[in-house]
Amino acid sequence: MHRTRSIDLHREVFANRISVSRALALMVTMVLVLVITASLAFGAAVRAGIAPDFDQQIVLDAQHRLVLHNGPSPTCASISNPPQHDCFMPGPERREFSVDYLTPEGVRSLIWFRLPPR
Repeated sequence: MHRTRSIDLHREVFANRISVSRALALMVTMVLVLVITASLAFGAAVRAGIAPDFDQQIVLDAQHRLVLHNGPSPTCASISNPPQHDCFMPGPERREFSVDYLTPEGVRSLIWFRLPPR
């Protein structure tokens, strides 16, 4: 009789473990689906031009930054005499979305694409 009760207890514990692992797998799956859906919605909003303009810098450490930019892109020119660097926006506004990685060695463009005018 003790043996039968012991087997029944082990079955209950085993069933509990399976239900906990299934619940955890379901939660992870739901979070992953939510992240993918939100990323696709954000990408569609940026591409359609309905996302607001932003220029966000994420500081990774003292010398490394991640820069996210959505909005108009200025045209920059270097003028030799007198030496200066001018940025201006001629004609219709050119828009872009970009993600850049800034380091002391230089700038790496991770993502860049031109957006349609508003």
